[in-house]
Amino acid sequence: MSAKLTALALGIAAALAAATGSETRQRQDKLENSILAPCCWAEPISIHRSDVAVQMRAEIARFLGEGKTDREILDYYKARYGERVLVEPEGAKWWWMTLVPVLMLAAGLVVAVLVLKRWIKPLPAS
Repeated sequence: MSAKLTALALGIAAALAAATGSETRQRQDKLENSILAPCCWAEPISIHRSDVAVQMRAEIARFLGEGKTDREILDYYKARYGERVLVEPEGAKWWWMTLVPVLMLAAGLVVAVLVLKRWIKPLPAS
């Protein structure tokens, strides 16, 4: 009976370890896709091939191993490189980045419709 319980406990422990490893990998992927490579600010570190990006990926893995939260890791990189390191800005800047282009597109559409109406309007007969 004791051997069965031991085997069951080992099975549960292995399943938990696999689930935790999968969860950690998902967190790492999310973090790597949330941070831009500071050498060119063009790509997230998950796909960038520079030495800095490789170093940052290793640091993130180490931070996760140490039990740091996602917020602590993002705050570390924000303090080190500034807010520009984030792929998506936080707080009020996110609203500006999202709302302003939509408003500009809507305004341009209104102007285009008004101009087209004016062009299409028939000329008065003389």
